[in-house]
Amino acid sequence: MKKCVVVYNRYRDIITAKESIDYIRSAIVELGYSCSLVPFDDDFMSNIRREDPYVVFNYYTSTGYPQITVPSILEEMNVRYTGSDPLTQAIAIDKEYTGIILQFYGIPVPQSLVLKKGDRFVCSLRFPLIVKPALGGSSEGISGSAIVYTERELDNVLEELFSKGYDKLLVSSFIKGRELTVGVVGSKSPEILGILETEIRADEILTEELKEELDVYDRRITAYSGPCYEYIEDVILKSYKAINCKGYSRIDIRLGEDGVPYVIDVNALPGLHPRYSYLPRMAEDTGLGYTGLIIEIIENC
Repeated sequence: MKKCVVVYNRYRDIITAKESIDYIRSAIVELGYSCSLVPFDDDFMSNIRREDPYVVFNYYTSTGYPQITVPSILEEMNVRYTGSDPLTQAIAIDKEYTGIILQFYGIPVPQSLVLKKGDRFVCSLRFPLIVKPALGGSSEGISGSAIVYTERELDNVLEELFSKGYDKLLVSSFIKGRELTVGVVGSKSPEILGILETEIRADEILTEELKEELDVYDRRITAYSGPCYEYIEDVILKSYKAINCKGYSRIDIRLGEDGVPYVIDVNALPGLHPRYSYLPRMAEDTGLGYTGLIIEIIENC
């Protein structure tokens, strides 16, 4: 029997991280593997050597660059693992570098500027703007006040986020339109898994507070069936390949009123909670199912 080890962050105290581990393990066992759970800690390397797995299911998520530590170590150990490599994850974690690479490949992204604490700043972008941390995911640091319409509002949000400890902020043109998220699976021949839409007004955003209201969040996400479907698919697959994602990913866009899908975030290690995460819901909608999604991830590593 082949062995699969699931690596996780025991200190990541969000529901889509801590509750997903048992679901992932159950699916892996259903697929016929033996399965062990290994946290990332000081004994990680010795535990991996002892387990001697056929494959590691990497579900170690964190805020910022520490997330690349597990795949970096596994590559040095020559251990097969799921998901994208350290470089891809590092790029995807940092919205500044994600935008630079996507723009290089001609993929539509909002105009943006990056600010670090202490920088002198003269805004050259047209309002309205959106301000958010340049590192991280799950709408972290994005509140209802993130959309700004005046210089004073911009200064206030910058001061608030810097005071909370965010050292690098992204100031971008706010794209009025529909907010979509797109799932992709595969490596050599990636395919669109599904497209979901957040049912909010065109001048609203998906905030950290909304994501914390899980029941409300669950009801406000629906399958997307609007215009520009093929255009969206083309932009998403080009983005996936430009960042060199592997196995699976989730890419967020704002579909502007001009019909252009602007990429706003690439999540190279998206959540896999069967109720609250996007990819499992897409898998259910397409008939793949949760276990089918897990085997797709394993087989594409």
